[in-house]
Amino acid sequence: MSRSFDFELDGVKGDVFTRGGHVVDAAIATMFCLGLTNMQSMGIGGGFIMNIYLRDAQKAYTLDAREISATAAHEKMHLHDSRTTIEGPLSLGTPGELMGYWEAHQRFGRLPWRDLVAPAIKVCEQGFPMSRHMEDSTKINPRIQYDYMLRGLFFNETTNSFRRMGSIVRPTKLCETLRIVAEKGGADLYNGTLADLFVEDLKELGSIIKREDLEAYRVKWSDSIPIKMNGDTMYIIPPPGSGLLLGFIMKILKGYHFSADSIATKNETIRTYHRIIEAFKWTYGKRTEIGDPEFIDDTTTSQQPKDYGGNFHISEDQGTAHISLLAPNGDAISVTSSVNFYFGCGNMGNRTGIIFNSGMDDFSSPGLKNYFGLPGSPPNYIRPRKRALSSMSPTIVVGNDGNVKLVIGAAGGTKITTAVAMATMRILWFGQDVKEAVDAPRFHHQLIPMWVDYEYGTEEYIVEGLERLGHKTNRYNYRGSIICAIKRNDTAIYGNADFRKEGDVFGF
Repeated sequence: MSRSFDFELDGVKGDVFTRGGHVVDAAIATMFCLGLTNMQSMGIGGGFIMNIYLRDAQKAYTLDAREISATAAHEKMHLHDSRTTIEGPLSLGTPGELMGYWEAHQRFGRLPWRDLVAPAIKVCEQGFPMSRHMEDSTKINPRIQYDYMLRGLFFNETTNSFRRMGSIVRPTKLCETLRIVAEKGGADLYNGTLADLFVEDLKELGSIIKREDLEAYRVKWSDSIPIKMNGDTMYIIPPPGSGLLLGFIMKILKGYHFSADSIATKNETIRTYHRIIEAFKWTYGKRTEIGDPEFIDDTTTSQQPKDYGGNFHISEDQGTAHISLLAPNGDAISVTSSVNFYFGCGNMGNRTGIIFNSGMDDFSSPGLKNYFGLPGSPPNYIRPRKRALSSMSPTIVVGNDGNVKLVIGAAGGTKITTAVAMATMRILWFGQDVKEAVDAPRFHHQLIPMWVDYEYGTEEYIVEGLERLGHKTNRYNYRGSIICAIKRNDTAIYGNADFRKEGDVFGF
């Protein structure tokens, strides 16, 4: 297993598999724990998209448990103040995380539900040390100091500053909630006694989400989309996730027949990266046409977004985590979970201890321009009970023998799709090992802004070569997307958790 964060949880999955548990059981148990130790990025107040591959059936399924807008939501609800998309009561979507766990267990689970929640309860009651990333997240979203519950967990009143890495976090109210979940099941948050407490928390915050929104919440099951890639099959997720965008990138570039020779010389490397960047630009132009399906009616470069079909707003969800799992029987899961921004909307329920998401920022609003002065994308406008467009791209690649070759995904907002594409190309086409592919410096282009973002470590000749072809370039000085990947061949299994953020790889 590989994941984009750090905590000693290898025993959880090992115990699940040695007891005959399904890969879904392992994913659920792990995600419950990480909703604590990684609560700044994921948890039962958020949502996820899971890609599940079953080796014996040679079939892949997508479980969409993302947040949805409330019944009272409408496309003009944020026009009076754009900040309401990321903070405060109007930024919340109806959470789907816990219902997703429950529905996945009902369909595939083998071990008792209570046993999957038990490790998280133990972690919660004992407390856990703040990671470096959790400490960093308190500085990125300092608004949490104004929330009574979050301040109690993360603020040191003696020093009048946020607590530091290594401080013990013990969210007692969330422990109580997990005990109820273990006893009564995941649906209790939507139609039981836990729903009553959660509705009171929502009401106290001023949210427009009502109990009927919780009761009406449904996950979406669908077949993952198979894309043929030179003898392999890449299983991607359907909209409103960004699997189609990943598939679009790979299909554009498939015709170039990339290989190790494509990056063997300086000139070939520049030409190859230019082609990849142009594919990114065309893809992000198409991104503006995508929304919830249920609501939808090389020699140079251009600097005009309209030339690539662009007409959009791009949100940047930071609070995201990814897990990749490969089971002993060959089943696999790639799952990305999020509360959108770090610590969601910056509030925690006084009764439930649940951190509320800020999922409404993933929608577009008419007339509300983004940082770069561009309008929203009509297919992604807010409608009642709608899912917003997401950058999540959990992906599984299978060989022609039905065995998994690659389980991959990433955390990190709009850079997720290009990061997954780059690492996948490096592994499948350029012949690199999983560590080399994940660790390599990346570049990103999302059409707006009209420049190539590149990471520290990118060789100067590449940057200069791209500039000669007409690209504007910008080196970003912050962390990009965080990839978790597992590669399998005939002799061994290799995993790598991105050095860009605390993470782990382990097996048993």
